[in-house]
Amino acid sequence: MRLFSLLILMLISFGFQSSLAKAEIADRLVAVVNNDIITLSELNEEGEPYFQALIKQAPTAQLQHEMQKLKQDILSHLIDQRLIEQQAAKYDIKISDEDINQAIETMLSENRGTMDDLKKDLATKGLSEEQYRKQLKSQILQARLINYEVRSKVVVTDDKINQYYKDNYTSLPGSASGYHLLQMGFLWGDQYKRTQDEARNAAESAKKQLDEGASFGDVARSVSDLPSKEDGGDIGIFQENELAPYMKEAILTMKSGDISGIIETPTEYQILKVLSDQGSAQGSAPPLMEVKKDIETQLYKQEGEQLFKKWITELRANAFIKQNL
Repeated sequence: MRLFSLLILMLISFGFQSSLAKAEIADRLVAVVNNDIITLSELNEEGEPYFQALIKQAPTAQLQHEMQKLKQDILSHLIDQRLIEQQAAKYDIKISDEDINQAIETMLSENRGTMDDLKKDLATKGLSEEQYRKQLKSQILQARLINYEVRSKVVVTDDKINQYYKDNYTSLPGSASGYHLLQMGFLWGDQYKRTQDEARNAAESAKKQLDEGASFGDVARSVSDLPSKEDGGDIGIFQENELAPYMKEAILTMKSGDISGIIETPTEYQILKVLSDQGSAQGSAPPLMEVKKDIETQLYKQEGEQLFKKWITELRANAFIKQNL
């Protein structure tokens, strides 16, 4: 009887130690960043939606290799995140729940969505609301730190603006250049929580701002529903045969610098601007003053991104980082 009891005790003990070993493996350290650590469970939580997407997309023969690359990319992102958090702590930059709530409300307002819409979208991406809020907190923290550390150092001079104008507006290669267009759009339908009349009103409000001299890029960034809003409405250069019929009808009567009226399509109202056209041997371009604000915004964004990359590289170089993936 005593021997039986000892065997049971040994089996229980062995099982308990095995469970501990498994938990320890699941939570082993994958990186040390100065005085902070990153565990395997953190990496798995951050990467789970991306892992699932990769499993569905990658060929079986390449899955293991691609999965390891993805894990390394996610770990690199987490290391940058830790460095940013450490710098934010130095400046006592904090993000409250109210900050996160406000960011969510702003995003929903801009996209005319609801919390239910957001939760459905997160579910399709395999993200919980808690994970989303955590990611959002990190993004807000990064944005504030960039404003503090990076953007104050960005300098956009008139020389840089003039050079950008010369390279991107006046040097377009003649008739081969096609039409360089800016676009903003105002969508309607159930998924956009807006009626056609409401979309029309939004388009008319935007057109009024343009007629009063507002920058097309600024207005597009502020009110357009299209993905091109991030670039001030810039959708690039189109040849005549690439234009949609509704675009061609409007654009062929316009010259460089012209802004269209409100154009109705089956799903939205649009306003277009021709930055340059194929009307002359060397291509025509809008006056510098007409596009200066858009150029300045674009250069500010480009230089800010370059300085941020340099700043992160310097943080990494001066940090103690040990990886063990």
